Amino acid sequence: MSDDILVQLACPSCTHPINLKEQGQQISCPACSSHLLLDGHVCPNCGEYHKVDSGFCHTCGTALTRTCERCHTRNWAGAEYCQDCGAALDIFQLLSLHNKHSTMSRLDEQMREAQFFKEKEKADSERRMTGLIEKEQARLQDIRERQAAQKKQDQQLIFTAVLVLSLFILIVTAFAVL
Repeated sequence: MSDDILVQLACPSCTHPINLKEQGQQISCPACSSHLLLDGHVCPNCGEYHKVDSGFCHTCGTALTRTCERCHTRNWAGAEYCQDCGAALDIFQLLSLHNKHSTMSRLDEQMREAQFFKEKEKADSERRMTGLIEKEQARLQDIRERQAAQKKQDQQLIFTAVLVLSLFILIVTAFAVL
């Protein structure tokens, strides 16, 4: 059997279905109370069956094993007692591992979102800056064109003034000579 999702198993003694999500590595039939040992682990979170012993579920990332603090034996994450020394396994340790994974997932997601928004804001900022630069260049071009038009107008005005003054001097000189 490969790593397939296994939710129920038929009891080998009475063929009654056994819900694996509620069981650990040692399975007991609720109908006939027979016990059997499951080769591998079932994830307590998503119910995926892992034939190969691994520390975390390949589907949801939940811890599949816990280490007994007394004898350091690896136990299934859903076990209440150590399979070697019988010590009670602290359920709060399992919850903290799950919360740690959830927190890390949430923080990773927040980091990805922050990076996305940072890149989006950078692209928007560059787009706005490009627009502002284009507007500034257009404004400066308009100013240069107005200055050129004003300079041309000033030159025409000076030319007209010089022409009028020259005619005035000529007329005054012509009347003075006469």
